[in-house]
Formats: sequence, C-alpha cells, structure tokens
Amino acid sequence: MNLLESVSIISPANEPRGQIAHALDGRFQPLRPAELLSALRELAAGLDVNAIDCILGFPEGGVIPAFAFAHLVDRPLILSTRFVLEGPGVISFEEPHSGLGKTHYIQGLRAGDRVVVIEDEVTTGRTLINAVRALRRAGVRIDAAGALLAVDDPGMWQSMKDEDVSLLVTSRLPGVYRTLLGVEASP
Repeated sequence: MNLLESVSIISPANEPRGQIAHALDGRFQPLRPAELLSALRELAAGLDVNAIDCILGFPEGGVIPAFAFAHLVDRPLILSTRFVLEGPGVISFEEPHSGLGKTHYIQGLRAGDRVVVIEDEVTTGRTLINAVRALRRAGVRIDAAGALLAVDDPGMWQSMKDEDVSLLVTSRLPGVYRTLLGVEASP
C-alpha cells in the first residue's frame, strides 16, 4: 500500500486548521490493521526497542498507532489525556494548535523511564518538541519518536535535530501540505 496515495485533508469545525486523513487512521475511514502493522514494523526496525521501557501516544490520532506499536514490540503503553490531572508525577505539555484542548497530561512515568512517542502524523513538530521538553524536565529519557507521516519541512527537521530527537517516519508528505493544512512552516 502506498500511504501517500490515500492522504486527504479534512476541515473539522472545532479545529483551527485542516487535518490529515489517510488509510492508516481509523477515524476517517475503515482501517486495515494488517496495513497499519506493516508500517509500524518499519518504524520498529529503525528503533532500538530494547532501549524502550514504554510507548507514549497522544490523542486523538496517535492512540491507535501507539497501541499497535506497543503490542508489536511488547512494551507497556501510556497515553496522554486532555483530562486535567494534578498531583505528584503528572507531566504536562502544550499542543498549541489544538481546538480540542491545548494541554496534555501524562501520568505513570518516572524519572529514568525510557520512552518513545509514536504518532499518526507530525506536521510542524511543535507538539512533539513540547512533549520531549516536558518529559526530559521530569527525568524521562526520550531520544526518538516515530510517525506514520510527516510533512517534509526543513524547519521541523532542524527542530528535531536541535532537540536531539531522532524522528523516524514511514512516509513524508511534500512541504506544500503546510499550505493545504493552513499552517506556517516550522521556525
């Protein structure tokens, strides 16, 4: 399957920008699990899964790929939530463009835990970088992230390099998608 051939842009009423829809995202059309697992195997081949204690996924679109990846590599899964969590050990970060709620909360990780974030797509990288910074402040080790799709934006790739995060992707969308999605290029 060529994932890029299935990509379209949708414009939900409660989101300030367009959203990427594709064949590996079960929110917008039926998802074939075997095709998702095939793409995730590519990501797993590029990561040192022995150096990962936990898989981290973000709602909404990152939940299914993170779950499937955790199952594939036999590691526990933690999902961020937009439900307000307070107390010791809660890690929070911002998703600046979200119309569903900008703050994500993570509970259940401890200093020294080694995680990898698995996402459905990375458009500008801002959410991922905010998460990486918050995790590192909490003492959680994160050196890599994986995504099914990424918009090929030189600024985004430079941001990942500057944060010392390796971003592995199965498919790269041309930079023109920034315009189609209504987002600016990454700084």
